[in-house]
Amino acid sequence: MGTPAARIADLLDVVTTPSHTTPVSRPAPAPPPRTGGPTVNITVVWGDLVEIAADLHVTGHYQSVVPSAAELSLDRAISDGPRPLITEHTRLGWIDAQLGEVTYFPCRAGPIRTAAVVGMGPMGTLTERRAAQMYASLLGEAIAIGHVETMATVLVGAGVGNLSVGGAVRSLVRGFAAALAAQGPSAPAPRLTEVLVVEVDRLRAEQLLLALAHAAADQPGLRIGPELREDSGGRLFAPSAAVYALNALSGLARAAGPAPAAAEEALRTVLADFDPGIRDQVREQLAHLAEVARTDLSLTVRGPTQTQDGALPVRMSVQSGADGGLSWAALTGRATVPERVVAIDRDLLRELVGRLTEPTVDDARGLPVLLSRFVPEDFQRLISDDATVLLELDRDTASVPWEFLTDVQPTGEERHAPLAIRTQLSRQLRTPYARVMTEGPADGPLRALVIGDPGDPEKGLQLPGARSEALAVAARLKALGVDVTLFVGAPNSTRQPGVEPARRLDVLRALLCGRNDIVHYCGHSDFDPSGTGRRSGWVFSDGLLTAQELSLLARPPLIVVANACYTARLGTAAAPGGAAPTPWGNPQAALVPSLADEFLRIGVGHYIGAAWRIPDDQGIAFAEQFYRHLFTIGPAEDPPTVGAAVRSARKALYDQRAENDWADGGQDRQRWSSWAAYQHYGDASEPFVPPEAPSGAREG
Repeated sequence: MGTPAARIADLLDVVTTPSHTTPVSRPAPAPPPRTGGPTVNITVVWGDLVEIAADLHVTGHYQSVVPSAAELSLDRAISDGPRPLITEHTRLGWIDAQLGEVTYFPCRAGPIRTAAVVGMGPMGTLTERRAAQMYASLLGEAIAIGHVETMATVLVGAGVGNLSVGGAVRSLVRGFAAALAAQGPSAPAPRLTEVLVVEVDRLRAEQLLLALAHAAADQPGLRIGPELREDSGGRLFAPSAAVYALNALSGLARAAGPAPAAAEEALRTVLADFDPGIRDQVREQLAHLAEVARTDLSLTVRGPTQTQDGALPVRMSVQSGADGGLSWAALTGRATVPERVVAIDRDLLRELVGRLTEPTVDDARGLPVLLSRFVPEDFQRLISDDATVLLELDRDTASVPWEFLTDVQPTGEERHAPLAIRTQLSRQLRTPYARVMTEGPADGPLRALVIGDPGDPEKGLQLPGARSEALAVAARLKALGVDVTLFVGAPNSTRQPGVEPARRLDVLRALLCGRNDIVHYCGHSDFDPSGTGRRSGWVFSDGLLTAQELSLLARPPLIVVANACYTARLGTAAAPGGAAPTPWGNPQAALVPSLADEFLRIGVGHYIGAAWRIPDDQGIAFAEQFYRHLFTIGPAEDPPTVGAAVRSARKALYDQRAENDWADGGQDRQRWSSWAAYQHYGDASEPFVPPEAPSGAREG
């Protein structure tokens, strides 16, 4: 999967093409100063936002989306230490980012005195009308502050697949004009008189200047500087360099003289070594660029420049559509894709979820391609194997086993491994609450609480495999230098020599008083389908231990791993007939999202749960590989993150499918798909840096 190549001509909003018919024009002369109301001067700057001096620096911010591109550069510029300020506020849910809401951040010494982000709302919802409201709110607040004379901002909302440069500029002009009109003709002149719209790429800076001159021609309160201002940090990225190169070729063809043969010979010489298909495309683009007035530029074209974002995550939002179906939006470091709605009958999707929850081998082989068809085609091209994928889900779409996502390939082509095997894939729940502060690991050895098989055997809730997993996990963590507290078995079950039984009160005491970094639970779980969370939790012989009891935690654990299967035997949380009703008709499919929601609510950073029953030995194998990777150096292609450890553990189970020598002599359905059962809620790209383990404890 890769980003589709854009037509070079489409990079210029002012080029006359079938899709861009705006006449070419140079910036109009600046209008005379306005006398009937406040006036703001707008200057387009070719440079880097964080290197431009101003009283206030602003970028846009989508709800729940960690900074990228210009916002990430601003975040790094104002932050001390390894945890960038805006990024941490985002992860903790402290930036509401409602449309037009401005959030301010203190700054270090330097060109940035005050930094702010303006809310863009949920990703995928920014239209020209909403962007105009955002810009009106931004300018109105900047004027109201009183001490801001100069504001530097990027063109918020412009991006490949989202608003075009022209669309974002129209929104800026309309919003700024509305903010000035709200001041009234008799209002005193605002302190804010200069807005610098900064663009790091030269070609887009020229686009921006042309679009502003055209859009603001009838707005006397906005004075557009007639020239592009050059400042520090400006760049020329590869697509722009290509456009300027083609422009130069166009000039070369014209310079060859009026004789068509001379022009053709010049082009033939330049393009001789190109593939015929490329030559045809170049000729087509040259025909368009011949219509563009040449610019007097003196540029030093750099070599290929790495994008600003590097390998930033691809974030996709999947919500239940108002009229059924799925509503998608996407955000990457390169592109923002507005909402796409995939129409699908809810009953069909419910059936697909049911069949992919603990699926048969045939369903696990055939249905993931169908599931992947419900991802919009342009979204599929945004995903690459080297980019972490974050899925933002609501309570309904969280029940879908997205871990099965794979490439959509024509019949007969070799199939690749699923996306969750090739890269880090994690989930985040769209919720109305803010995440509680989660501290990183404390100095000294990490602490872990491990609980296994706490159910009442007299009620048929004993799980010998859960007991084995808890003992194996405790041994693995101790070998890795972790300080482990272990509880195994109900008080009325067979006792494990030297191990305390798992009484609910004792476990709660260890949770509230033990400052645990990791909690690992193996046993039964139950949940309340009403969504209140009052009965969502882990099953002990003397009742449920829920996130509600854990709300008193002063320091929530960073990681919770729960290999927990659903039980409907408690009666109070279950519907008549034994199965709890859910939007998808499958209580097991809704178990992990329900529990994850409650634990994330109290501040847990990462919740990893199994969406259906896992064979005992594979549960142990997943846990051992997860912790081994988390605490030691993993494969070279994986960074030291929780998401990388989850991917490594999934892959360990996925690779076992080729053995085909299981005890029953066939392809057991649970073993075939156990890798996909594990769901990770949290930021897969968030680093995990454990303290040094005792000598000899770390593995290579």
